Amino acid sequence: MPQYDVSAALAAVDEHFDTFVAELQELCRIRSRRQEPDQMAVTADFVAGSLRRWGGSAEVVPWEHSYPYVIGEFGGGSPALLHFNHYDVEVEPTGDDDAWTSAPYAAEIRDGRLFARGVADDKGALMSRVHAAAAFRLAGLDAPVTSRFLIEGKRQLHSPGLASFVQAYADRLASDAALWENSWVDAADRPLLKLSEKGVLYLRLTATTLGRELTSQNTALLPAATARLAAALATLQRPDGTVLVPGFADDARVPTETELALLRALHFDGEFLRTRAGVNRFIGDLTDEQAAVEIRTRPTLTVTGFTGGDNRDDVTLGIPATASAKLEIRLIAGQDPVRVRETIVKHLADQGFGDLTVQTMATSSPHLTDHRDPFVTLVADAARRVYGAEPVVEPYTQWVGNQGVLAGRPIVGVGVSRFDSGVDGPDENIRLDDYRDGIKHVIEVMGAMAVTA
Repeated sequence: MPQYDVSAALAAVDEHFDTFVAELQELCRIRSRRQEPDQMAVTADFVAGSLRRWGGSAEVVPWEHSYPYVIGEFGGGSPALLHFNHYDVEVEPTGDDDAWTSAPYAAEIRDGRLFARGVADDKGALMSRVHAAAAFRLAGLDAPVTSRFLIEGKRQLHSPGLASFVQAYADRLASDAALWENSWVDAADRPLLKLSEKGVLYLRLTATTLGRELTSQNTALLPAATARLAAALATLQRPDGTVLVPGFADDARVPTETELALLRALHFDGEFLRTRAGVNRFIGDLTDEQAAVEIRTRPTLTVTGFTGGDNRDDVTLGIPATASAKLEIRLIAGQDPVRVRETIVKHLADQGFGDLTVQTMATSSPHLTDHRDPFVTLVADAARRVYGAEPVVEPYTQWVGNQGVLAGRPIVGVGVSRFDSGVDGPDENIRLDDYRDGIKHVIEVMGAMAVTA
């Protein structure tokens, strides 16, 4: 593939790398947790200030259902590259701060790694994009492409404000392609290119059987809401998680043989997951290779919570009048959350549970970029030059998000972390060498886009 000369920008990364790392540490020292609105505002201002500091434009935009968005731009050539990232650091579940070797927001460097909550997901990836654009300015060059930034600080996991924001600012977010928030280097030192996100349909089911709770001496005469809800949930899935709702997965896209081969080639540490979960086998006795495919390509339904009755630590007497359960449905490419909801509501009615209230708590649409798209080829070629290794393409991911709102352009996830970065646990970290390579990868992508435009 023809190449744009980015050697001066790459050299600028090495020359200014300590400055870049110091700025990343500053960002990581801000407690950008969704439970702390003041700190979220400080983080948004810091990110916007960084874009301006390196010569770009930036605006902090308050928005409904969200913490402020940061929208920015570094002017350059006619192709436009959109960078999507987030500045909140909340992982679900968050884990215990006391389990960290150093404080989660100390941003300490030890043994060539930077340790901080959120450095791997997603502050490191975020700043690598800013520093890639900055490198061209530092080298005295005009950027080969226009870099646009969409950086969110969501209030909830499914980014309920993102769709309306993208629609309102469509002109300023227009792009030929997008680099999605994150990815990593696998155990074989291969950069991983992520091409999809699952969608989500989050429901609350509520059963009401009585006008008020009464003593349980009446159980022989009156129905308990907990029993009714439990019976309804039992019609949705088997104990092994198999969904029993007719039509639930009818529209799910079937992976091609090439995509299945790509998924089987992915590193999947089944032993790590089994040990962490305290089990010695996966459902269905899946091998690690089979698990790598199933976790990414099968729509799932999880009962994430069940409440009803008196749960005090005491002996109590009563018939629960109401009970509710939360359901998380993860959708893959091809599925529409509205249609899947309809299948669940119809199934409940057909099973005699039409009286249950079904509340939609969250929705997002799944998305998938074709692994044959020229932009995927471009990003992979850029990775070969930087990492000196053959990149691994992940056509389906187990991630859930709102990538679907940016449909209409190819989207590839790249990042600066590593398979052992500990994203959802204590001592989250990135290697500084990976951060350097991540910046250079983005620079190479920008240069290649300029040549192929």
